[in-house]
Amino acid sequence: MEEEGEFIKQAGEDPGEPAAAKSKLGEAAVREAEVRGIEELTPAEKKHLLLQLSRDRVKDSSAGPWEIIDIRREQWRAVKDTLVEPVEIDVRDNGRNELFRVLFDITKLERELESIS
Repeated sequence: MEEEGEFIKQAGEDPGEPAAAKSKLGEAAVREAEVRGIEELTPAEKKHLLLQLSRDRVKDSSAGPWEIIDIRREQWRAVKDTLVEPVEIDVRDNGRNELFRVLFDITKLERELESIS
């Protein structure tokens, strides 16, 4: 699956400087500071969420800031010979005054790379 954005900076790459993501669809960037509760996510989860939020901002510039309401991580399962952990994050978009859910799968490889960093 091709990413629809660019992860500008990995969380933890440079201590003291938070991660950000920019969509390939436009110049909208979303920074960790714009998402309340993001510290509860792992670096891989942050990456996926920031990319999704940056795509949302391209579609509607009034999107954000955001607040994470709930995080659900399901059990690992095999999908097409890849071990994945489905993650659901409920988010409130304060700019548009609406709730929505972001769904994505973290692969075993992503988790292993995350634990090495």
